[in-house]
Amino acid sequence: MNQYVSIILLSLLLVWCAAAWDIRTHRIPNLLVLAGAAVGFLLQGWAAGIGGVLAAIYGLLVGLAILLPGYLMGFTGAGDVKFMAAIGTFLGPMGVFHAAIVSVFIGGIIALGFALSAFVFRHSISPWGRYGLMFRTLVITGRPLYIPPEEGEVMSRKFPFAISIALGTTAWITWQWQLA
Repeated sequence: MNQYVSIILLSLLLVWCAAAWDIRTHRIPNLLVLAGAAVGFLLQGWAAGIGGVLAAIYGLLVGLAILLPGYLMGFTGAGDVKFMAAIGTFLGPMGVFHAAIVSVFIGGIIALGFALSAFVFRHSISPWGRYGLMFRTLVITGRPLYIPPEEGEVMSRKFPFAISIALGTTAWITWQWQLA
């Protein structure tokens, strides 16, 4: 098996193991993240030598940087940020950047689905009034305002973001594979 296929298969194994773990426990274990990053470094070094190790380092930093603002604003967990950094060791800086963009897009679609379900099914408090107030404040004052969700609001439920990361990474890998 060539090195490229090993990197792809092991990165897919990592993302889906983390997604399954996140679904069950709403956590991504540090041990899984660290083991994944270590394997990414080893595979990159095996595949491309020092250039591969540098790609893994840059990928780790880009993966960390792209989700860090979401963590600082309270949208994602620290495990998601560390997990995306570990994926960066497999995909390199541009690969993890693209995979993260697709993952955030997929996460946004899922979040929109949650919000629309509250509007359609009325099984929980709708977030639309809160969103409207935040938007009006931005338009009138030019400053963003974040209002946290109320207890019982559909958007206050924890969403295992590793699912979005797994779907986004898999989608990007599949798309990239077609280009190779």
